[in-house]
Amino acid sequence: MSLSKKIFYWWVGILVVFASSLALLPNHGSSFAGFLSYSLQALLFVISVYIVLKEPIRKNKYIFVNFAIVFAFSFLDHIYSFVGTGGAIFPDQTFLRLFLTQYVFFGAYLLCLAFAIIYLTIDVLFRDFATFQKYLIAAGIAVMFFGFYYAPYFKDPKYLHHTSDVLDYKTLAASYEEWTNEVGAPPSAATLAEITEMYSWKNGQKTGVLFPEEKLARAQELYAYLPNNWLVLVFRPMYSDALRMSVVCIGFILLFFGYLYMKDPPQGAYIEKMMFLFLVFSSLEVLHDWTAMKEVEWSAAGSIWTVGLNVSNVVLALLAGVFSMRLKFITSVKGEFYEQELALSPAAVTRWRDSLDNLVVEKFFNRKLILGRMFVAPNRK
Repeated sequence: MSLSKKIFYWWVGILVVFASSLALLPNHGSSFAGFLSYSLQALLFVISVYIVLKEPIRKNKYIFVNFAIVFAFSFLDHIYSFVGTGGAIFPDQTFLRLFLTQYVFFGAYLLCLAFAIIYLTIDVLFRDFATFQKYLIAAGIAVMFFGFYYAPYFKDPKYLHHTSDVLDYKTLAASYEEWTNEVGAPPSAATLAEITEMYSWKNGQKTGVLFPEEKLARAQELYAYLPNNWLVLVFRPMYSDALRMSVVCIGFILLFFGYLYMKDPPQGAYIEKMMFLFLVFSSLEVLHDWTAMKEVEWSAAGSIWTVGLNVSNVVLALLAGVFSMRLKFITSVKGEFYEQELALSPAAVTRWRDSLDNLVVEKFFNRKLILGRMFVAPNRK
């Protein structure tokens, strides 16, 4: 049986498990975009595992081990549909879904993705370093950024419910509901500020009373979220921190390409294409998070997120294609020879021009003039 058929059968088996469990067990449901997203990542997980098994160069295995860990979150993403109130797993746990969201899908997932990208960049910058040294550097950088952004979540598991925006919203919402019930019409922002006692907050605790001008400013800022769009305020800090982690990924991908442009070290086949697609993927994540932060209505934020997820799914499908090309290349005779020569004597090897490179050269360049590495002066040693 060919390798591609094995991967296909594994993926079909996983999809059958995903679909049948959703059909048979109590769950919160999953949108088609969400189902497709973690299904594509499950496919990428299977391909990454096969790349690790077939990779002829030991140090390259670690690159794809890291990506396999990232894509393994797809299985947790599926299980998430069954967790919490009304689900098949821990149905009585009210806050469990919130904790999984902030610690796993917006926390550990982004930490692992950032680590995988940073490690690959470190591998290019410091080719001669030992693997454990690259791991230490990459882990140190990733954990440093993660710890800086996510420290509040570990100090207070319910931090998202204890931000000043949420606490002020709850205060205003109580006055809003009371006024509406008595008068029969919602109050204006100015009226709401006038009838509400508001406070300054630190770590979820009151630290002082706001002056009238400050109350009016806060009431005007939060009025658009009344009466029932409080979930936008709850998740806004998490979107903000996820955006920052995606920016870290983008920064190191740009460092990767900057170093390649300046030094042009020979790379394993399709590695650059993978990093480019991760650049697009991370940029889309920044756009999704920023849009969700700026949206006022929770239902509209969900709709926009679904549209963005569909766009990201296109990138995931392209990533699956490039990962498959990498697997096909390293399992060929010429691919195995090229990767081994690259590991033994990289300076003596001209970069492999893959099928995508050939397509670009064929359509946009004169292929007779491009014999070696692109963007490198011929007289440079």
